Amino acid sequence: MPQSLLHPLPGGPLFAVAPEEAWPFLGAVLNATGCGIALLDRELRTVWVNGALASLSGMEMRAHLGRPLVDLWPKLAVSLAPLLSRALSGESVVEAPVTGVLSSTSGERSLRVALSPAHQAGVLTGVVMWMRDDTARTHEEARLRERESHMRSLADVACDGHFLHENGVVLDANRALAHLLGHDSPRDLIGHHLIEWVSPEYRPAVMSAVARGVETPYEVMCVRRDGQRIPLEVLGKHVLWEGRQVRLAAIWDISGRKAAEERTERTEHFREQLLGVVGNDLRTPLQTIQMGTGALQRLGGMEEPQQRLVGHMAQAARRMERMIHELLDFTRARLAGGLPVRPESLMLDRLVERVLDERRQAHPGRTLLMETQGDLRGHWDEARLTQLADTLLGSVLQHSTDTTPVWLKLVGSVGGVTLSIRNDSLTVPVEEHATLFEPFRRGRPASAEGLGLGLYIARQVAVAHGGRLTVESSQGGTRFVVWLPREPPGR
Repeated sequence: MPQSLLHPLPGGPLFAVAPEEAWPFLGAVLNATGCGIALLDRELRTVWVNGALASLSGMEMRAHLGRPLVDLWPKLAVSLAPLLSRALSGESVVEAPVTGVLSSTSGERSLRVALSPAHQAGVLTGVVMWMRDDTARTHEEARLRERESHMRSLADVACDGHFLHENGVVLDANRALAHLLGHDSPRDLIGHHLIEWVSPEYRPAVMSAVARGVETPYEVMCVRRDGQRIPLEVLGKHVLWEGRQVRLAAIWDISGRKAAEERTERTEHFREQLLGVVGNDLRTPLQTIQMGTGALQRLGGMEEPQQRLVGHMAQAARRMERMIHELLDFTRARLAGGLPVRPESLMLDRLVERVLDERRQAHPGRTLLMETQGDLRGHWDEARLTQLADTLLGSVLQHSTDTTPVWLKLVGSVGGVTLSIRNDSLTVPVEEHATLFEPFRRGRPASAEGLGLGLYIARQVAVAHGGRLTVESSQGGTRFVVWLPREPPGR
């Protein structure tokens, strides 16, 4: 005769009235459920447990029999007590969460417990308890919540607001977006169509972007709850949310950027107007002054003080003319994207020699030496390269001592031609190399001869020819180096 699977206690009640030949099948069903099962009598002593519960407890099946739950699981009994009381009163308990320790080796577990009162002939005979280990799922849900919180925090940092929508209807939003639109809580947004916060003139474009699923940033003007208009930048992506595909939209408030752009536009417009006045409207009176001083100098017959005064006026007029040309070049370089050049066939040594002759006349006491090497032919803008060479040579002469010579060297190679200008007494600190060619930067000591645009324009001339201008400085002096390709870009 097979042994009873219910292991009845001596003199205690039986929990089953099934025929004894059905017990092996009943035992197989109870052990195949995948969750722990225990049959308890009215005193809450275990009458039978299945293998899943024995494994969960860390004890053999027979070790449970006849023992009250408070002895089996003392650290879990307190949590189970109110549930067991409900079951003993005839109430069924469905999937109640319980946390406690079943085994000293397993640590705290998250459990799901269900209890059903057992009756025989209308009399309560005990309780059936189902128990499932929910620890792994609980930990995974906690990790998912933590990851979701982390991702929301990242989204809050990365943008000024974000929301989920389906065909324009808001499904979820963060608090930052609600505040940005003038609301107290994201609940004020959920269920509403996003078009409610879009300025009327932008609504067709926004609805088109939503319908087409545009995934590139675009700008839109929104209207806050208080009626204030704010420019926003929107970036939308398709994402999965609760098992369906929706749109995630990130929002950036670009009010500051728009204000800066407007200020820059106004500044550029004012600068363009100012430089236009300086560059064009001053030319006529300046030419009149130059023609007048030139005529007075040619006439002669003036006394020494008068000649000296006219000479000073002529020199001042030339300085003004140079400043105007620099301002016009600066305007072209900054507003037109570079200086225009008109290349023609040139011999660079002849051009540089002419610049040297002019500087020798202006600085008769200075030693200016020139060395040439290789093929110096190419296609360049003669006026622009004359301006470049004269600017560099003038800067070196101005900031170096009168007793030191200046060396100019031209070297032709396969790729192009290099012009270098060196002086051993001139020093430029390394930390100033990066800013030396910036506009409106004057040398040390500050020069009263210009606006601080000379070196900036010289570099722009080199760049316009597809070349470069650099500075090299050491204890042995400073050298400006210009490299020019033989053919400018686009030829």
